[in-house]
Amino acid sequence: MPVVKINKRYFNSLLKLRMSDEQLKDQISKLGLEIESMSKDEIEIELSPSRPDLLDPVGIARALRYFMHKSDKFHYTLDNKKPEMTITVSSSVKNVRPFIAGMVVKGIKLDETSLQQLMSFTDKFCDTFGRKRKKIAIGIHNLDSIESMDLSYTLAKDEKFTALNSEGHESFSSILKTNKKGIGYGEVIEYGKSGYPVLRDSKGVLALIPIINSERTKVTKSTKNLFVDVTGNSEYAIGKSIDMLAAMFMDIGAAVYPVVTSYGSSRKIYPVMESGYISIALEDIWKSLGVRFDYRAAISLANKMGYEAASVGKRIRFSLPEYRIDIMNEQDIIEDMAIAYGYDYIQPIGLPSYNAGLLESTTLKNRNLESIMTGMGFTQVMNSYLTNPSANYEKMEVMKARDEAVTIANSVNSSISMLRTWLLPSLMGNLSKSQHEKMPQRLFELDMAFSVNASKKATEEYRIAAVVSDPKANLNDIKAVLEELMYMNRVKYTVSKCSHGSFIEGRCGEIKADGKSVGFFGEIHPKVLNNFSIDEPVSAFEINIQNLGIY
Repeated sequence: MPVVKINKRYFNSLLKLRMSDEQLKDQISKLGLEIESMSKDEIEIELSPSRPDLLDPVGIARALRYFMHKSDKFHYTLDNKKPEMTITVSSSVKNVRPFIAGMVVKGIKLDETSLQQLMSFTDKFCDTFGRKRKKIAIGIHNLDSIESMDLSYTLAKDEKFTALNSEGHESFSSILKTNKKGIGYGEVIEYGKSGYPVLRDSKGVLALIPIINSERTKVTKSTKNLFVDVTGNSEYAIGKSIDMLAAMFMDIGAAVYPVVTSYGSSRKIYPVMESGYISIALEDIWKSLGVRFDYRAAISLANKMGYEAASVGKRIRFSLPEYRIDIMNEQDIIEDMAIAYGYDYIQPIGLPSYNAGLLESTTLKNRNLESIMTGMGFTQVMNSYLTNPSANYEKMEVMKARDEAVTIANSVNSSISMLRTWLLPSLMGNLSKSQHEKMPQRLFELDMAFSVNASKKATEEYRIAAVVSDPKANLNDIKAVLEELMYMNRVKYTVSKCSHGSFIEGRCGEIKADGKSVGFFGEIHPKVLNNFSIDEPVSAFEINIQNLGIY
């Protein structure tokens, strides 16, 4: 968050109001700004970068005057002034930094403090809203030092000029390597490949865009007239930025004149100073804020935030200030209305009733199964849903059922190209990685597996699987675990002999409940053990628990 340091004497001259420090703190706080510190001579205010018009003491003073109903100047215009200058834009800058806007400012009165605040504002604006000059950069020149009123914005070769606060000529490439500004902002543009974007008058270079201005047009406290340029990659952003700057100069008593930007056959005149409109139903404002007020109060609140407003039917029409860059939609205006109303006065509404949250029945039943398994000495593991055909089918010595798997389109990694269709391959992978651990190893997992049904739709189902790795692991051991699990859940089941590629022939059984096949158990085949580099025998089972009738 940017922090703005403001000279208190200068700020009071802009505010034109008699206020104690406590009153000033109170009003600034209500405006939604945070005072970091306040001394006899200086105020430090932390600002949101979403309000670039408040990065300058002129903008803060303007906002405070509106907030305190001390100003009714809601619009800024150029009063049909004729353009004072033309900037001709070369097509060569199109792919580098294509847009530029300018304005002439006359009759400005600067002293050491106001000049310092102006330069501080442009730096903070370019670093925050301007994204360190990548999006927006501002140049401020002494107009009286410019030789002609026809400028050109173009790409140049590696020329020499005297940069601001420097002595003697220096090449563009050298400035980027040795000058503080060049080092700080030199990466904004890929200089040297196609040239260096520069602003010129008839005498020479005024600025290396967007790095540094010429010493020739340096602004001092004795400067009376300015030329301001704004460059960037967004035509909308440079237009709104120069509108904001124009309003700022008008607020301190200067006269602003437009400048023509010529893009070949098309012409743009800046500043534009157009005011748009947003219309919001009063009821929508009530709903968003949780408070109700009439149309007259709504218009008064809008005025506090610098909007000219009027009621049109059941809606409020807000005229958008020319200097506001940040307003995108209705919510931005409603947020301003909340600030104007005062967050302290918006009281929370208690809930008429509430119920304590409860776990789903599925979660409770899964936890019961987990408790039973851990009670029998098994350790629960959690594995990824993502797998691949090799681990899911080939290593388990089973054939892939046609189109049964949910596959991942355009997978960038062959190891995660599908969703697993059963849990045992994951548990075998766990055993493979823990061969050095003490035996026996008893692991289980209760989680989802995925498949594609007959209607070609992806389905998910909870399964439970367990493995026992031990030199003496056999069919009877895993069958005893299965029996205990079924008994504790009051599930009636039968087992029958079956064949399964992952198990030893004759040492494998199918589990049925209510006449439906719900799982299998047995001793893992040596080929499978070899595929996973497992040395000890393994017995295992897997059950589709959603078919057991316990949910």
